[in-house]
Amino acid sequence: MTNIRILTDSTADLPQEIVEQYQITVIPLTVLIEGKPYLDRVDITNEEYYATLRKVDDLPTTSQPSPAVFAEAYEKLAQEGAEEIISLHLSSDLSGTVQGASLAAKMVEDKVRVTVIDSRSATMGLGLVVYTAAKAAAEGKTIEEVTELLQTCVQNLDLFFLIDSLDNLQKGGRIGKAGFLVGSLLNIKPILRLKDGVIHAYEKVRGNKENKAMDRLIDDFCNKIDMNKPVY
Repeated sequence: MTNIRILTDSTADLPQEIVEQYQITVIPLTVLIEGKPYLDRVDITNEEYYATLRKVDDLPTTSQPSPAVFAEAYEKLAQEGAEEIISLHLSSDLSGTVQGASLAAKMVEDKVRVTVIDSRSATMGLGLVVYTAAKAAAEGKTIEEVTELLQTCVQNLDLFFLIDSLDNLQKGGRIGKAGFLVGSLLNIKPILRLKDGVIHAYEKVRGNKENKAMDRLIDDFCNKIDMNKPVY
């Protein structure tokens, strides 16, 4: 059986127990907060990051790992016995991480074969693709079977999420101050969609009911489920 190892970046937001169970290598992105760099999920936790968002005037930015960082990780996995590496990353429309991983794959092609896959998603959308790859590899599937499964997974991935407040959209320049004030007064909760690698505004829910936006999101999700399709 071919030794297939899985590598991803920290935006996958995978639970640590999954990372350890499947020996997934996670490369952290760098988060810049008021000019100070932090390695994601190494120097700063998710809880600390979101707490910081409430305090800063300018939104933090991120920078992807360099090709050299990826190449070092690939070489280390090869030394550990990896015969194939599947490197899965957040959407290339949101970050240059896929490009860096691809450059690194060419740097080590004489030592190990690396298949780089653009998940066309982020956060747990990417996490689900990584989990699918790790589980399939652990079950003994071939590299061809795993990559074919991942292609189907990426093509069918559809991610919806809520923004509780318009504050960060205003800070990031996505909406102006006037739009922010009107939206806040009307208690607008935007539902966003990440599909085919790009984030779109899906729906704006208005009203004072605390869980109205969440109820709408759940209703839309249930309506999209095809009960005739298997769940993996």
